[in-house]
Amino acid sequence: MVGIVGFFSKHLAEKSLLNNMIDSLKHQGTYCVDTYFDEHFACARVHRGIFNSEPQPIFNKEKSLCIFFDGKIYGYQDQLEALKKRGYVFHYQNDPEFCLNSYEEYGKNFIKQLNGSFVFILHDFTKGRTILVNDRYGHNVHYYAVQNDKFFFAPEIKAILQDTSFKKELNNEAVAEFFTFGEFWDTKTFFKGINILRPATILTYEKQKVSSEKYWEFTYIADYQKTQKEFVDKLVTAYKNAVQIRMQDTLRHSVTLSGGLDSRTVVAGIPLEKRKNVITCTFGSKKSDEVKIAKKVSSKAGIGKHIVLEISPQLLIDNAENEVWLTEGRSYIGVSFGYPLLSKIKDKTDVIFDGYALDLTLGGGYLKKEILSCKDDEQLRDILHRIFFKKRIFQDTELPLIFTKEYYDIIKELPGKLFDSEFNKVTADTPPNKSDQIFINTRVSYMQIGDVPVRDLVELSHPTADNDFVDIIRAIPPEWRFGHFIYRKFFMKLSPELVKIPYNRTLVRPDASLLFWRIGRYYIYGSNLLKRKMHILFGGKIFLEKKHSYVNFDEWFRTNEQWQSFFKELLLNKDSKSKKYLNQDYIKQLLEEQITGKYNHAMKLMYLATFELFFRKFLNTDALT
Repeated sequence: MVGIVGFFSKHLAEKSLLNNMIDSLKHQGTYCVDTYFDEHFACARVHRGIFNSEPQPIFNKEKSLCIFFDGKIYGYQDQLEALKKRGYVFHYQNDPEFCLNSYEEYGKNFIKQLNGSFVFILHDFTKGRTILVNDRYGHNVHYYAVQNDKFFFAPEIKAILQDTSFKKELNNEAVAEFFTFGEFWDTKTFFKGINILRPATILTYEKQKVSSEKYWEFTYIADYQKTQKEFVDKLVTAYKNAVQIRMQDTLRHSVTLSGGLDSRTVVAGIPLEKRKNVITCTFGSKKSDEVKIAKKVSSKAGIGKHIVLEISPQLLIDNAENEVWLTEGRSYIGVSFGYPLLSKIKDKTDVIFDGYALDLTLGGGYLKKEILSCKDDEQLRDILHRIFFKKRIFQDTELPLIFTKEYYDIIKELPGKLFDSEFNKVTADTPPNKSDQIFINTRVSYMQIGDVPVRDLVELSHPTADNDFVDIIRAIPPEWRFGHFIYRKFFMKLSPELVKIPYNRTLVRPDASLLFWRIGRYYIYGSNLLKRKMHILFGGKIFLEKKHSYVNFDEWFRTNEQWQSFFKELLLNKDSKSKKYLNQDYIKQLLEEQITGKYNHAMKLMYLATFELFFRKFLNTDALT
């Protein structure tokens, strides 16, 4: 993936190491590379030349500071003009130059106001200080590590592993989170000693020590003085502006459009006169409800071109290993269709817009009635513990079955401890707001890993994460966010024409009553359950295809021989690299129960396959750590 890569060394820096780190990030096509190298500081920017294409690093007047910047920020023209009046010179008037001059004038305080998706590194030659900073959500994924008096930073772990002295040890806490919650929380990766840069972080390396501070927190502070109409009006105005400032360039824009509301909101925010120049693309089968709805949205909105990118079992089989390689095992193989499919349109677009997390931040996707009525932290903890552990990949009772006894003894206490650790971090004022904060700190923060394969091909932009827009969302009382209540009002005003098209999760219009939404969800669930039961009852001779979702892994396991063979050969091979950790007898049982339709273990099997592929690509060792 593109980004900022390099290291600061107490000893003389090796240029060959920097070159190897750069080369490890070049996966496809032509890249632009800007480099800087001196005795102790070695850094480069690997990029596509789309955002901030001017050469880097950029230095201050005295050459005592330099910056490497990746990404894009918006809406700082007034601040830039103020810096000019203070005597600062701008050769490019671009994002890195603005950040460098702002840092020199205001110190780290200016970072709190930056609006966009970015990561940058500032190096102070006089003080021997390196500062690594990312945006409020950590969209531009980056990692860091300290090894042998070197401070490493890179957009992919494999760049840090170019230092051959780095001992590759498995992080047991990361394994526990991966197989229980299906995610990596806080700074964890599969590698002990290599950390991901958390959202809204200023990381400082000075005198061989790393310190970290969080400059912003996604917390809700309800404003009960405003009416629902006032909130809706403010949301519409702020959102339209968020899209507008992201389209004030000459780049080619596209939208990944599903049958959901978040991506539809992105399309709705695009000015009418610009829609004919926009491409929308949808993943899935042309027969699925997801794709049919997306096609209707694109047509009704007047989008210039809509592309359907077909997903098949063979496509995922062919690209599973690459997905694990690109994300170092942090992304499971079920999403390995993104890279090959987006490769087909990368020559047609420069920037892809997505509807980042709006269903969760504005739509109240994690709120439940019992959370709204919760009275204290102890009750909230019990509710969240139940929710988190209900939606696990593997339950407590399954962990001693899926892991070897030796490894289970190492990690068996970790899931509960890790959940407690995250719960104790929340700072919001009420139980509902605390609930949302813990979900944002874990599940929403983890979503950024999906950007990694995409940003190797094109740039990404997130209008639904715009600072002004999100600040309005954060003030909305939880009762109004619950059940998409105010989200639907916002969307009805934003786009009266697109509200008439059904929503994929309910198959009814977004402006229909919540009663019809519930009926729609029950219908989808009942229909899919009936089709599955019919398949089992008739021994697989009768197959009624599920057409609701863009992909159905459960069906593939029961009907596609290539998909079945892929998992059997990968997980039950006598040479499987992860068998010192995983119990192959239990994996065999899971596969048999899945293929016969007795249970749906599809997600479990894909996580197991991801772990095996991670071992093959990165560890290839039999040693327990």
